[in-house]
Parts: sequence; C-alpha cells; structure tokens
Amino acid sequence: MLEKLEIKIDKWKKKINKKYFGILLFMVFGAMTIFGLEMASLFQKEKQKVQDEYNKAMYQVISYVQNVEVELQKLQLTNTDTLKISTLADIWRQSNLAKTCLEEFPVTQDSMQNASKFLTQVSDYSYSLMKQIIAGNGLTEQDYGNIKEISSNAVEFSDVLSEIYQDLNAGRIKWDELAKIGNEKLPDVEGGNSNIESINKTFQNYEGLIYDGAFSDHILTLEPNFLTGENVSEEEARTTIYELFEESSIESLEYTGDTVGTVELYNYNVKLKEEKETKTLSITKKNRKLYLMLYSEDNTRDQISVEEASQKAMAFLEKNGITDVEETYYLQENHSVTINYAGVQDNVILYPDLIKVKVSLETGNILSYEAKGYIFNHSIRENLIPEVTIEQARAKINPDIEILAEGLAVIPTDSKSEILTYEFKGKIEDREFLIYINASSGLEEKILMILDTPGGTLTM
Repeated sequence: MLEKLEIKIDKWKKKINKKYFGILLFMVFGAMTIFGLEMASLFQKEKQKVQDEYNKAMYQVISYVQNVEVELQKLQLTNTDTLKISTLADIWRQSNLAKTCLEEFPVTQDSMQNASKFLTQVSDYSYSLMKQIIAGNGLTEQDYGNIKEISSNAVEFSDVLSEIYQDLNAGRIKWDELAKIGNEKLPDVEGGNSNIESINKTFQNYEGLIYDGAFSDHILTLEPNFLTGENVSEEEARTTIYELFEESSIESLEYTGDTVGTVELYNYNVKLKEEKETKTLSITKKNRKLYLMLYSEDNTRDQISVEEASQKAMAFLEKNGITDVEETYYLQENHSVTINYAGVQDNVILYPDLIKVKVSLETGNILSYEAKGYIFNHSIRENLIPEVTIEQARAKINPDIEILAEGLAVIPTDSKSEILTYEFKGKIEDREFLIYINASSGLEEKILMILDTPGGTLTM
C-alpha cells in the first residue's frame, strides 16, 4: 500500500513543471514576507500607541506635581483658615492624582518607590493638616517648616520628572530602560514628618487650572450681558467688517451662515488683499460686535516688539468700539503674542470681562480675537465702593510679603458670582503673588502665583 502511494506521488512530481513549482514557492514566500511585515508594522503601531499613553501619564504627573508646588507656595502666604483648608484640599487631591498616574508607568514599584513615597506623604500630611485646622488648631511653626521643606522637595521632584520626560521625548532613553534608572534619577525626598499616620481616603477627579491670564476661564452669566436690543440684519452685520478692515483692502467677503444659541452670530470668510490666507469671523446679531476671529499664517521670525503688538491689538479693539479695557497678562510663543485685556470701570479692574487678542510678531497681523468673557459679563457695576479700607485689607496679608502694587478688582467666584476685592501684588523669596482680599468682609479670597516665563506672564 505504501509503495503504491509513493509511486503516485512520484508520478505527480514528474507531471509538475519545475518552472511553475518555482513560481508557487515564490508566491508562498512572498505571502509570508508580506504577512510578517504587516504583523511587524501592527506591532510597532501598537507599541507606539502604548508609549503615547505612558508619555501622557508622565506629562500628567508633572502637571500635578507642579500644581502641588504652587499650592504649597500659596499655603505659606494665606492667613485665613478657610483658604488654608481649600488649599490643603487641592494639595491632597493633586498629589493623589499624581500618584495614580505614576502607577500607570510600565515599571516595577521598586523603581519608582521614592516618587510614590513622596506623593503619599504629601497627600497624608495635607489631609492631616486639614483635620487639624477644622478641629480649631492652627498651623504651628513646625508645620510651616515642614510645608517649606515639602515645597522645596516638590520643586526638585518636578525638575527630575521633567528631565526624564525630555529624555523620553528625545529618544535618549526608552520606557523599558526607565525601570533600571528610576531610583537613580529620582532622589530620596522625604515629605515632611516621618511619623505621618497613613490615611487611606478616596478622592475625586480634580483638574488644576493654569491660566494664560488671571481668571481667564471664568464665564459667569448664562446670558450675554453686553448684548441688547433686536437682531440686526446680515447686511448690517457686514458693516462691522468694513469698520474693522477698510472695504478697499478686502479681496473677498463670503457669508457662510449663522449660529443659533445663547449668542446668535453671523459667520463670514474674509480674504484681505495683503494677506495670504482667509480669516474666519463671527459677528453678534445683537449690537453687531466681533465675537470671534481666527486666522493662521506661517511665521518664522520676530520683527516687531510685544509693545508694538500691544498697540496694534488695542487699535483693533477700538475699531470694534471697545475702549474701557486695559492689558493684564500676555503669552509670547511661536512668533506671536496673545494679550489678555480686562474691563475697567472707575479704576477697578473687571477680571470677568476678558478679551484675548493674538498678534503676529512677524507681520503685525491680528491672528485671533476672542471676546466671549467680555460679551457675557460686561455691564455697568452698580456698587464698586469697598466697605473696608485698603489699610485694613493690607493688614490681613502675611507680614513677610513685600507689597509691590495694590488696587481694586472684581473677580469671579467658584459659585458663578463675582465679588469686589483689593488686589495686592506681593513678593516673597523671589516669588511674586496676587492676593485678593474681600473688600466687604476683609477675608482672603484667593491667591495666585505669578510665573514670569520666557514667553510672558502667567498665573496659577
């Protein structure tokens, strides 16, 4: 039986042309090669996707640690128990979130034990201080000493994490190498008291805001205060564009439709003769005010100063009929500068009434304009008279702070209202802060850290 099978196979082989047999082998080999390449490509994509998630976790850890550092700095300045408790709660949440992100790293617990240990100690200590204040016991000199030490360690910890993050992005190290160097790069930082009792508590997700200007993300009202009367026609709305840009300078103007919502808008595409790209504009149907403008151009160098850009931005605001504002903060990046303007009434800064204008530092063109804060919040405030004197408010501030400037300001609150405050710009140990004292009660309301970056002034 076996011999008959072998004879049949032999006959079959002889019938097959050697040429076709070679082609068949080549096709099989090719198919296997293509399959292998596709599998390798798929593996590489999945690997990159996973590494992107790790990079995101690292970025979040750095952000949370930096927020902890800022809140620790604020904690050393405030004199009000309510604000101390709020600040400690922020530290507790941020440190817990940082620890959670840290646990997503593809390394062993041993390799990042110093980092995890530090964050746990910060969380536990801030929680214990909260309970201490709530119980009616203030912070002691030893507590402030520990807070100062933790703050210093947070700065060091943040710097080390940033160094690792930069090495990962630059390809100098890989995630699979991080487990080997984790403890080598992360110093053994002790967070305050070594006898802190471990407290296991759940926490809620919390995002600390980094503002590109004080209170830049607060919109208080549900209705736009600045807009009144009846809607204008689309033809009337076009006149705003002719006021912003001379009609002779417009190459084309296209109405692209309207937006229905809390703020009703007419939308346009505008091409100016001296510009390469098209601007997108939105004009309010009531009062025909510019609400939003976007324009993109490739800038490669700086040719005008920030001061010159500020003048161009202010001139653009005046063309739109807005003059009761003043510059607060700015951010310079990618050969452009974004300037924040806040409303002003009777020498009181109205921080809820914000407008952002972005100007090219190469061409001087207005790249973007956003008036949402101003449109929603701007109105004549009826009572801007403080009930406590500026001397009484100043007495509430930590005596170690050097006062650099002071004045009145309306600021938004977390409860979607606004309050009149005294704004004090102060300095301690080369760090500048904005401290807000309630002009009615004399209580501390908020502290923001001023960050002077290469690109401009930020607050946290």
